[in-house]
Amino acid sequence: MKNMVMIAVAALSAGVSLGQIQGVIIQQSGQRIAGTIQWKNTSKAYAVEQKGGVVVEIEPEKVRELRIPEPPALRKAVADVDVAALNKLVKDYSHLTWDTVATRYLAEAYLKQGNVKQARDVCEKVIAADPKAAYLGEMAPAYWEALIKNDRAAKAEEYIAKAIQSGDRRSSAFALIRRGDLIRGTGDSSDVVRKALRDGYLRIVTLYRDVKDAQPEALYKAAECFDKLKQTGRADTFRTKLQSEFASSEWAKKK
Repeated sequence: MKNMVMIAVAALSAGVSLGQIQGVIIQQSGQRIAGTIQWKNTSKAYAVEQKGGVVVEIEPEKVRELRIPEPPALRKAVADVDVAALNKLVKDYSHLTWDTVATRYLAEAYLKQGNVKQARDVCEKVIAADPKAAYLGEMAPAYWEALIKNDRAAKAEEYIAKAIQSGDRRSSAFALIRRGDLIRGTGDSSDVVRKALRDGYLRIVTLYRDVKDAQPEALYKAAECFDKLKQTGRADTFRTKLQSEFASSEWAKKK
């Protein structure tokens, strides 16, 4: 199979047209190719339109790194919980790094709406192209939550275990939170609550302080557990930390 396929400028006028996503592909050889980038599903390759209108197709196995700037519309779509805008970003940035990020927020939006099947389905579209996205990266925690809420706890635990073993600290931290959720889902006894704390939430609070975006949820859920155990002093300690250090988080705003 050829390393690259050159498409003539004449072909562009005949209907070959890329989007407006600019970026750089760094190949395994170290060569950098910059231009307008799009994933071509028909040929299963990246197409890069360079200056002069020439399009180069690059097979994914030849790609070492994709450098794509953050989509201008992403932050507003996230802030507004705009499902339509997030869906568009997922489609426009297919295979271009930010589809996974947009899918995370799209899945979270669906979960908040109670559309747990849709949340799972949008994640699994990304996973079909990138199996590691099921346990590594931005989207994985939302996917585990969707699996748990779809009564697929065993599947969720499989990916949670992979995340913990991966060595990636962010993935491990969120995996421990979801493990705590799974444990809590097995019952309401004091033993179950203590196990959720020990094997889940307290590990994030004490051992993963550097993973700042995991801290608010872990603090909130640890406080809930201490309430269940009638240890109000410890619960208040975690709530105070949540309010003082992560006041802008959604978990600090929960009652």
